[in-house]
Amino acid sequence: MPSNDFARNLSRALEKMYDQAAGAEAGLLRPAPVSRGGRLLIELGYPKKLVARIPPEHLAAAFPCACPLATIYQLQPEKLVDLGCGGGLDLIACALSQPEIKKLYGIDKSSGLRRKAAGLKALFPALTDRVTVYDGDLNQPEKLCFPETDLILMNGSFNLVHDKTKFLKTARSRLKPGGRLLLYDFLRTRPLPAGFADEIDNWLWNIGGALDRAELTAGAAAAGLETVAVRELERIDPVFRAEIILART
Repeated sequence: MPSNDFARNLSRALEKMYDQAAGAEAGLLRPAPVSRGGRLLIELGYPKKLVARIPPEHLAAAFPCACPLATIYQLQPEKLVDLGCGGGLDLIACALSQPEIKKLYGIDKSSGLRRKAAGLKALFPALTDRVTVYDGDLNQPEKLCFPETDLILMNGSFNLVHDKTKFLKTARSRLKPGGRLLLYDFLRTRPLPAGFADEIDNWLWNIGGALDRAELTAGAAAAGLETVAVRELERIDPVFRAEIILART
């Protein structure tokens, strides 16, 4: 399948899956016997007091790969853009816990999840002027529209991008000098089976689009980004869950 066709079909499949998840009582993980909702967030390291402020229906619409709050606090951005913001959990969590972030922007292709994010934002009227959520397709990075920023966050959305080289070049162009790209996603520990990455269904759960560490570093360098850190959070061979920090050089 030509690259452009694959990317379009991947975007459609992702939009359909997440729109359905936004309307499901137990969210994306409803059929799976794993932690979800508030329990999942606490296991990932989100503060209990913060989780307690979020209604259960919004917790069910959250699909993070990790808790980014401590690292974002260390990076001290004034502006933050969350690409693939989903139901807005990280936007609202950052806005509530880190008042020094002046503006937060979220972009997501799923209209169902954007409605969830708008509903969550409405519960905190003081955040009205700080948090903005709008439509955007990560597989069409040239059409993404957001202001120059200190920090781009992608919590479980980077591996859903088909043309990562093109995407990273676009992301770099939107970062201020010294700005950071903070990724939470899976990296490969070994090659995937032949043909695995050719199936869109294998991309929907972030594995089909996973790079290995060397591919990530080379792709970032080609886009003018320095790989500052790759931290392994959990190994689930043939991948590991990672925190990745890239910087504009």
